[in-house]
Amino acid sequence: MSRFAVLAVLFVTMCSTAIFLVLLEDRPYGIQFSSIVGYTAAVAFYTFSRNRNGNKPFLLSCSVVRGQLACLLRRHLGVIAALFIAQTTALRLRPNVPAQWVTSSSKEVSPFVIALGVLCLVLAIVQTLTNRSLLDRAHLSAKPESAL
Repeated sequence: MSRFAVLAVLFVTMCSTAIFLVLLEDRPYGIQFSSIVGYTAAVAFYTFSRNRNGNKPFLLSCSVVRGQLACLLRRHLGVIAALFIAQTTALRLRPNVPAQWVTSSSKEVSPFVIALGVLCLVLAIVQTLTNRSLLDRAHLSAKPESAL
């Protein structure tokens, strides 16, 4: 039941990122903070949950997974730092880009916002896949030791 609760909190946090963006967009570093919260929830959710194509879930109670948490955390902090720097740089350059890149039409989001969203999405997919690969390799290397 605790696994379900953790994954439910991560899912709700991930889905509520748009609300955070709206509420914090006028605050200093509000966009970066809200995107990092949603990004972290999404990466954690998709790293540890069962995904499509028969991917197995990784349990936080597993000793192999717990042994890799420090490495996963270091990697995540590095990606978050890169994301923060990229977003902050992009937002500071925003006044210097052409108006059609920044201004959204009545029905569409601006290309600038789409570019930032795609950056976050690509980073999340790459990090999730590499996290799952790391945990798979850790499980494979731990199996021969447990067989002894």
